[in-house]
Amino acid sequence: MSDAAGFGEIMKTATLLREIDTDECQRRNALSNKRVDLKLLPGAQVTVLESLDQGRAFLVEFAERSPDSCDWLGVLYTSELEFQTTRN
Repeated sequence: MSDAAGFGEIMKTATLLREIDTDECQRRNALSNKRVDLKLLPGAQVTVLESLDQGRAFLVEFAERSPDSCDWLGVLYTSELEFQTTRN
């Protein structure tokens, strides 16, 4: 992972704290090819790609099908995430 998020060599993962239903997933998904049935459940693990707005928001990706795919890409806020830190 690059240092775009300002995390250095540490990759950040986070846990989603609330459900994002299928309608909200559609609206907030930045991908052009969107799964219509996707919803994000509390406890879902996301990868933080970049910190935005001085750490108040984060560009994150969610991969449900496999670690090498991206099913959802969007901005989540600190109130929606709980952070974990893992070393690469």
